[in-house]
Amino acid sequence: MGIFDKVKNFIDNSDEDTIDEDIENVYDDSADDTYSSDSTESSKSFSDFSASSRPSSISSTPNIVDLRSSSRTPVVLKKLDRYLDVQSVADVLNEKRIVILNLETCPADDSRRIIDFLSGVAYANSGDIKKVAGKAYIITPDSVPLSGDVLEDIESMSEGYFD
Repeated sequence: MGIFDKVKNFIDNSDEDTIDEDIENVYDDSADDTYSSDSTESSKSFSDFSASSRPSSISSTPNIVDLRSSSRTPVVLKKLDRYLDVQSVADVLNEKRIVILNLETCPADDSRRIIDFLSGVAYANSGDIKKVAGKAYIITPDSVPLSGDVLEDIESMSEGYFD
């Protein structure tokens, strides 16, 4: 019996008991119809989905990034004998690489000019320059922090080096 027939019977019948029964039947039937149709539709939609129905344009490569390989910054060793060679070191620093600079064979006045110039390059790149030995320096980009007790000891021992 459809819902329209039940409404028609409800209006036609004047008996209180019949009206109560019809109201209960209308309420129960509509709830059952709604529930059963929803569950059937949702079960169909879930059964239609499968892994094989995925678009073939999606690549199968995983989204995994190796942090160790991406965080490696190349280290460049440079030994300068004169001030005229300092531009090659500045170019390396502008590429965001770490430079270990050896000035053992460089005259003292050229060494001071080189350090002054490369300090400016490091500052412009938000980097850092630290003395690590007698005439050896490490110059790092902003992405590589420098810290350690050895660096602090060397800095305290070498105060007044160029004075």
